[in-house]
Amino acid sequence: MVKVNGKEVEWEKAPNWVQDVQRKVLYKDEQKGALFAIYRIPEGVYVEGESPHCHPHANQFTLRLSGEMELPDGTLKSFSEGDYGFNYCAKNEKHGGAPKGVKVLKDWIWIHYWDGPDDWGDKEGEE
Repeated sequence: MVKVNGKEVEWEKAPNWVQDVQRKVLYKDEQKGALFAIYRIPEGVYVEGESPHCHPHANQFTLRLSGEMELPDGTLKSFSEGDYGFNYCAKNEKHGGAPKGVKVLKDWIWIHYWDGPDDWGDKEGEE
């Protein structure tokens, strides 16, 4: 079992992501490339725009745990204890992307699991 204390996590820069996205890998299958990790965008960060993308070799499962962000139109998105968000994206399904960017008002924390390599394809129209 892996216990994660959010105040003591040794975050690393998350590959493939726009600036300031951090992660802590909790499990990785080196043969299949499957990955389970917790992610964080710190409070106060403005995340620049990002194009939609897909994962050509893996299904992606996301569980949003906490945080708050403001979209360009002023809409607030938030998750907190007892009010989590779950999302599933099938292999090769385009998702993500906030072309106009978002402002993180409270640390945005979520968990991703990919059942194969977490490579990114079709980002900005490229495979």
